[in-house]
Amino acid sequence: MTVQRSEQNTELVNFREKRAESQQVEDKYLNVLEHAKNVAKTNDVMVARLGYREVATHYGCAYKNDGYRVMEEMAERVPGVTYKESRTLCVDDAMGVGGHHIEITFAHPDLAGWMRAHEANAGGNGGR
Repeated sequence: MTVQRSEQNTELVNFREKRAESQQVEDKYLNVLEHAKNVAKTNDVMVARLGYREVATHYGCAYKNDGYRVMEEMAERVPGVTYKESRTLCVDDAMGVGGHHIEITFAHPDLAGWMRAHEANAGGNGGR
């Protein structure tokens, strides 16, 4: 019976670690979204477009190409974020990397609520 409890405790610890990891990922999404909000405000638009380098930088990726993975994940998990193929040729396209970006639509009805909820879970770091 002691072995079963030990296994159960291990599962609980793993669950907590996964939750902490999930929260850390959501915090990083918030960093990207805050940067996008600043871009939108600077350009006086409601839609911000970010390439993989900007996403990788503000997410804190170890490798810049990880920005593509993050862009796809954000599009799947965060309302108002879409992963799109870029239509214009840029330097990154010519080098064989690039051609995709995310668009963050700040007028999306669920995005502001998602951000508030996750900022609250992060301990009220909304004023970053």
